[in-house]
Amino acid sequence: MHFGGLDGQVIGSGSIGVVLTNGSSNTACEFATLLPRLEAVSEFRTLVYFYQAMPDSITAAAQMLRSQGCHQVLLVGQSFGGAQTLIAAAKLKPPPNAAISLSGESATDDVRSLSVPTLILASEQDHYFPGATARQVFAVIPAVDKQLKVFPGGLHGADLFDGPQGEEALGLVMSFLGDHASPVTASPTQ
Repeated sequence: MHFGGLDGQVIGSGSIGVVLTNGSSNTACEFATLLPRLEAVSEFRTLVYFYQAMPDSITAAAQMLRSQGCHQVLLVGQSFGGAQTLIAAAKLKPPPNAAISLSGESATDDVRSLSVPTLILASEQDHYFPGATARQVFAVIPAVDKQLKVFPGGLHGADLFDGPQGEEALGLVMSFLGDHASPVTASPTQ
């Protein structure tokens, strides 16, 4: 599928859109461990695409899912794509239901206007986004509904799903997505 100058694939046919934004390695394979969990939720329609740091590509991805009938959109990004996910979540209209960053190399100035529910996962000794930086970024997010989990070790991004705390990381992501998405009921005909 081609949209907004990007290539991607939609998995599932639900009414709740999930945008997966990769990091700078530019491979959607980063989400191989998460995808089966998302596929198991019939309400989800997941877009995996090749993010190339093009302006507004996350917005284009969300709009593409909305054009397919998704009235709710959840954003998930890892590494560089995680940082860009939080920036996009603060600007997207209509706003996403939630945003999740997996070791996104965010700066405090990037998230000062982020008001949507936000989950950040990080590792204490991550060379790109260490636990101390994750705590600083988390502290300035104005969203009332926000969570931070810093794991021991140095795993980065979606590698968290394959490490010693992989099941916990996957559980946190899936719970957060589930808590911030509710199936759309059929509206009465007019």
